[in-house]
Amino acid sequence: MRIIPAFVLLLLAGCSQQTGKPVNDQLFLELGKEKQYVEITGSSDKDPVILFLHGGPGWPQTPHLRYFNADITKSAILVAWEQSGCGKSYMQNPTPANMSVEQFVNDAHELTQYLKKRFQKDKIYVAGFSWGSIIGLKLVEKYPEDYAAYFAISQVVDVSRSIELSREWIKAQALSRNDTAMLTRVKRLENRDTSFCQSELDCFMKKYEMLTAYNGAIHTQEASAKIDSAQVHYGDYKEYDWFKAFMYSANRLTGELFSTNLSGVTELKVPAYFFMGRHDWSLPTRVTEEFVAKLKAPKKEIVWFENSGHEPLEEEAPAFNKAITDRLTRN
Repeated sequence: MRIIPAFVLLLLAGCSQQTGKPVNDQLFLELGKEKQYVEITGSSDKDPVILFLHGGPGWPQTPHLRYFNADITKSAILVAWEQSGCGKSYMQNPTPANMSVEQFVNDAHELTQYLKKRFQKDKIYVAGFSWGSIIGLKLVEKYPEDYAAYFAISQVVDVSRSIELSREWIKAQALSRNDTAMLTRVKRLENRDTSFCQSELDCFMKKYEMLTAYNGAIHTQEASAKIDSAQVHYGDYKEYDWFKAFMYSANRLTGELFSTNLSGVTELKVPAYFFMGRHDWSLPTRVTEEFVAKLKAPKKEIVWFENSGHEPLEEEAPAFNKAITDRLTRN
C-alpha cells in the first residue's frame, strides 16, 4: 500500500477548501421593508463577490448577465439584484412604497451586509451600470470600508449636461447627413415644444429615439438585436412587461434622475475602474473623462471599449468579462 505523507494530505485538504461549492441562489430578500429579488451565481463560494446594480431605472439586467456575462461567474460570485419597481421585485409587488435614490443606496448597503456574512467576506466588489452607477458611486463614497473596488459602467455624472451634449451630437449627425426631418425634431426638442414632448421624461424618451436612429446608444444593429433576444431568451422573463415596469420606476424617480449631478464627488477611498464605450452618446464619455481627471482615488483607470456604445457589457461581452476578471485578479 502506498503511503501519502501527512503534509501532502494537508496541502490537498487546503486545495479542496479553496475550491469551494458552486452557488446558484434565486431568492427574495427583505431590503428596506420590501421583498426584492436577488440572483447569486458562482463557481465557488470562496470567490470574490460582485454586487451588480442594474440600469434603467426599472430595467433588470438579470437575463443579460446570464446571457452575456456568465464567464464572470467562473472567477467571481455575481449578484444580480432587482431593485423595487424592477424585474421580479416588480412582479412580486407592482406598487412598492419605498423608491428613492437614498432608499436604493440603503437597500444596497443592507444587501452588502447580507452578502458579506453569507460568504464570510470583509469586503465585496460593486458594479454600477448607467442608472445603477448613481447608486454605486454614492454607495462606495458613503461606505468605503465595505468595498474592495468600484466598477463604474457607463457612469452617470451630470445628467443635464449629458442630455445637452447628446442632443448636440444628434444635431451634428443630422447636419452631416442633410437629414432635415431630424433637424426639425431637434429644434422642437431644443425649444421644448409641448406638442412634441411635454414632461422631462417624455422629452428624454424622444431624444433616445432620435439617438438610436444614428446608433448613438448601442453602436451596431447586430449588437442591438442580440440584446433584444437576450431579454426574452429565458422563460422567467418572457412575460415580463419591460416598458411598463420601466415607465413605472422612471415616473416615480423622474425628479431625482434628471437633477442628478455627481460632479461634486472629488474623492473615493476605494479603487475605481470606469468602463466606457467609445461610441456612447447616451451618456457622452467626455463628461466622465472630465470627472475621472479630477477624482482622487487609491487607484483609478478608464477602460475603453472601442466597438461599443452605452452597453459595453453586452456589446463587447468577451472583452468586458475579461476586463472585470483581470482587475479582480490584480486587486
